[in-house]
Amino acid sequence: MYSTRVAGLNLNDPFVIASGVIPEVPGLMRRVCHQYRPAAITTKTFTLYPVESHHSPTIVKVGEGCYINAIGLGNPGIRALEPNECVQIVSIGGSSLEEMVQASLEGERYANAIELNLSSPNRRGYGADTASLVSDIVSAVKSSVKRPVLVKLGPWDNVLSLAGKALDAGADGLTLINTMKGMVVDVEEFKPILSYGTGGISGRCIHNLAVRIIYEVYREYNPDIIGVGGVFTLDDALELLSVGAKAVGIASLIIESGFEAIPKLRASLSLYLQRKGLKLEDIIGRAVKR
Repeated sequence: MYSTRVAGLNLNDPFVIASGVIPEVPGLMRRVCHQYRPAAITTKTFTLYPVESHHSPTIVKVGEGCYINAIGLGNPGIRALEPNECVQIVSIGGSSLEEMVQASLEGERYANAIELNLSSPNRRGYGADTASLVSDIVSAVKSSVKRPVLVKLGPWDNVLSLAGKALDAGADGLTLINTMKGMVVDVEEFKPILSYGTGGISGRCIHNLAVRIIYEVYREYNPDIIGVGGVFTLDDALELLSVGAKAVGIASLIIESGFEAIPKLRASLSLYLQRKGLKLEDIIGRAVKR
């Protein structure tokens, strides 16, 4: 009733754990998989070589269900990636095309799909700073790996153009959206609270932005999309699905309520579909006028 297919991945339901939620604790992803059975788990972003996180503080709550963070893609390097019985989407970052290709090749061992992070605003030379190379990066990675390739983009004015370039270069799907660059200031000390200065705004604060961007990209290109941005309730998820997402990434909700939120959303969706007499496919893209 609520299975879905996105970027060549067959998912039992549309609820995916978004990147950056599960910390680097050995075996934790496997335990989350076994206990909560998410449709898929997206890893934190891995780079070819280890990258140190920014110094604390790296995350601040700035409103109800809203956060700003600047962890800075800290990770132990792609060779630390572990296998997982759940569908595993491996997030890949890098400071050059060559690094991203090599990291994707390394990550493919334990990946059902690769997600190229071309949108994190939290480390110079990575993420959003590589978005202008989207065509070259996607083409190079697609020609090197056998797994499906998703591209994660940010909430920028040119996101529609970048999405088209990613798809033209061979991307199998898109993850929309990443965090929005912002800042929070300590008004006692009159300096930024985050050690990096700026950070990525996430959660409820960007939900309606995600709805609008997914709507516009789906209307223009009709691609496979994993929608991410402030999903706290079933209604939030239904919004993203109705504007074209085929799956929904969950992040801030897990930070606030734990991984138990995944089976709760799944149960709520099942009841909703039964009550309405619908299948999930009846909802996807339904709010988009074509």
